[in-house]
Amino acid sequence: MKKITTLLLTAILLIGITACGDNGDNSNNSDNSNNENTPTENLQSNIVISGDFGEIIEFGGVNWLVLDKRDGKALIISEAVICIDTPYNVNNADVTWETCTLREYLNDEFYNSFSEADKARIVETTIVNGDNPEYGTPGGNNTTDKIFLLSIAEANSYFADKSARIAFTDEGEAVWWGLRSPGSNSSAAALVEGNGNVFDMGIAVYLSYESGGVRPALWLSL
Repeated sequence: MKKITTLLLTAILLIGITACGDNGDNSNNSDNSNNENTPTENLQSNIVISGDFGEIIEFGGVNWLVLDKRDGKALIISEAVICIDTPYNVNNADVTWETCTLREYLNDEFYNSFSEADKARIVETTIVNGDNPEYGTPGGNNTTDKIFLLSIAEANSYFADKSARIAFTDEGEAVWWGLRSPGSNSSAAALVEGNGNVFDMGIAVYLSYESGGVRPALWLSL
């Protein structure tokens, strides 16, 4: 399978999953990005998160899944797959998470869709961008983000198994969702398939997320 071209796998992937509507195995290969999180502000929030990891909370009009809690903040990821018009990168080019246009979109247009009160609760965080664990494709420089996507290692470590990684649109369709890690080369981006498998070979960065989507993640001050 590793020798099948990215183009062929992309076609199979896009045909084999349900298209997104117009509405919006455990692994030890962790890049330990959670240990690198460095809040720039010590903000207080009226949101009280109690219970085990895996609970669903509402924040900014979106339901979020709690993945981690530490140092007065929680790592949360959108429960549903969000369909967006922008790809990982608008051009077919070699990029990293630092330079891709999706990062710019999430930390500008998407971030600014929150109210000022909610934005004050989102912790600016140092994100470690590890290399692709299978292909060694460079992940690029670390970044400082408010909104980001999970990496391959995080997608493997935060979910108990592939079934836990399956995510749905608001219409109940199981679709793929993008990761920030590079794919088999620097012009491809990794993703989680509709069946929950982590597809580390990835798809071309310029392909639209309309047939899949993203699950934005952020650290929320408690």
